[in-house]
Amino acid sequence: DASILANTDGKSVGKLTTPTQPPGSRFISRLQPFQATCFASVEEIKEVAIALLNKFLPQMKFPAKKKEVTFKLEIKRRLCEHIKTSDILDAVVPLLLDGLVVVQRQFKVQLADPDFTIRIETSKSLCGVSVLPRAGWHKNFNVVVNAKQR
Repeated sequence: DASILANTDGKSVGKLTTPTQPPGSRFISRLQPFQATCFASVEEIKEVAIALLNKFLPQMKFPAKKKEVTFKLEIKRRLCEHIKTSDILDAVVPLLLDGLVVVQRQFKVQLADPDFTIRIETSKSLCGVSVLPRAGWHKNFNVVVNAKQR
């Protein structure tokens, strides 16, 4: 049975085929908590960011007395020279600052201790995007501990 990586709208991004003979050993060097994947292009990253922000921001609990909700945009590029970090910033930051996302809040960029983080990581031609509730909680992301807590 083959696994499929899918975008938020269900389109097939890529197909991982199952080899006929398994290798002698398998291991995972790192896991990243992505909520959606897409091809590494500025247009697709922007579309996925809009979908995720509209889906997850209304569910997040922000203090009612805060006038502005703070956020951080964390971008990591690996083996991806065709997209510039500045192009991703120019596409995603205005979604919140200019009110293009349907959430009735004011937003402000804050790199230290933001209320939520938009995490974008590209690797070759694929990109993973997530909207995380706090900055840095994924740094100690431990699948075993998280599985035991459920």
